[in-house]
Order: sequence, then structure tokens, then C-alpha cells
Amino acid sequence: METRDIEPVAALITQLGYPAAPPDIARRFARIDGRRDDQALLVADDGRAVVGWMHVGAHPYLESDESAEILGLVVAEGQRSRGIGAALVRAAEKWAAQHGCQVLRVRSRTTRPRAHAFYERDGFERIKTQHCFQKSIPQHS
Repeated sequence: METRDIEPVAALITQLGYPAAPPDIARRFARIDGRRDDQALLVADDGRAVVGWMHVGAHPYLESDESAEILGLVVAEGQRSRGIGAALVRAAEKWAAQHGCQVLRVRSRTTRPRAHAFYERDGFERIKTQHCFQKSIPQHS
């Protein structure tokens, strides 16, 4: 991903169900790009436009060896089922291997059966179901 990809990536993230404005993506991109060796932001383009986006990261754990996780993946509506998502997953696998990871994970909302089928066709195994909890942290001046 490069700075010029911010606007189309914002549109893709919005398609994923997380409304994002380009200034938000620019701010978040600046926190990751070139600053973190444990994460990568990838895009797929068709020669004219960005048609897919992926965020992958490596995580060290005490209870298991380091693994990689797809933190975000979306292919543009109208471009799905053309191998773009699979190509992004192959790129994530290559990146993960280069970072010493032997496992690649992905989490997917229960409301995304098409995504579940994609991952299962690609060789991912469903290993658990869990709940995700969130708590806002007050910001202090």
C-alpha cells in the first residue's frame, strides 16, 4: 500500500462495513507504514484501480509460537470470485513465512458466510468460536 491508495482503501474498508474517511485511513496508515516490521498493508490492483486490500500482522505469544493473522481483507464488490482474495492470501502466507510464522489465522464475523466459505475453500480450518469484548478507555489530557 502507498499513500496514493488511501482513498480507494477507505472505500473498500467502508464496503467491509467499517465506514472510513480518507483522513482516518491516512492517519492510521502513517502509524503502520514503514514504522512496524511486524505488519504489512497490501493492495491488489487491476492495472487501473485498487480492487483489494489486506492488513496482515505477526503476533508473538507466550502460550504458542509466533503466528500471523489477517487483520483485514476486502475485495471490491463486482471484483469478487476472480482470484483477487486468494492472491492476497498467498501474499500474506509468503510474508508470514518470511517473518518466521508457521500459522496464518483469520477471524471473520459470524454474519459473513461467503467469507467463511472462501477461507475454508482456501484451506483454513475453523478452530474455535469466541466472543469479542470491547471497552472504551477514557483519554486523559
